[in-house]
Amino acid sequence: MVYPGPDDTPRVAEGAPSAAGGSLRCVTEHLIAPLDPAEAREVAVAHAVMQAATYATYASAGFTGQLFGYLDERIESLLEADRCLVAKSPRGNVIGLASVTDGPEWWERPDDPDFVAPAVSRILQTLFTMPETHGTGLGAALLDAVLPDGEPAYLWVMRENPRAQRFYAKHGFAPDGYTLRTDGWGDMDMIRMVRPRR
Repeated sequence: MVYPGPDDTPRVAEGAPSAAGGSLRCVTEHLIAPLDPAEAREVAVAHAVMQAATYATYASAGFTGQLFGYLDERIESLLEADRCLVAKSPRGNVIGLASVTDGPEWWERPDDPDFVAPAVSRILQTLFTMPETHGTGLGAALLDAVLPDGEPAYLWVMRENPRAQRFYAKHGFAPDGYTLRTDGWGDMDMIRMVRPRR
């Protein structure tokens, strides 16, 4: 796995055990690198595809098609993120995406009198991988790359997605009791999970 080092140059992940019990420098052939602005539209389309695959079974009718109507807004969000990483297959296809910025974001309704700010300020805006990569470690590699060294952050995850909740719990995130409904955007219930400062 290759991912950005401190200077944003691609770096190879270390520490994967080899068959002989040693250590390999390259754990997969997938490349994780900062978003190339010239490829923002391609990445935005892939992002919509990944979301559609994830939400299809519990979002409101018509939602998956609706996702492709927000490409311009999606591109803007990707370009404005403090840190946006893209995973590609050996043949150059987008297979994963992760981005981080400072929260809260407008859709979290921070002006609502009932809004409760999370204990940390960084928000994991998105972390998705193509369904065929699930279970390969790509999601964990993206998370570790976009939030290195267990960096504190919070995120939103759909209540009806226990697989994602288990994944984030494994990486130190826990529900903080705050919930939100995505009215008009699939009409799904979200829970907020936080990874606190150590």
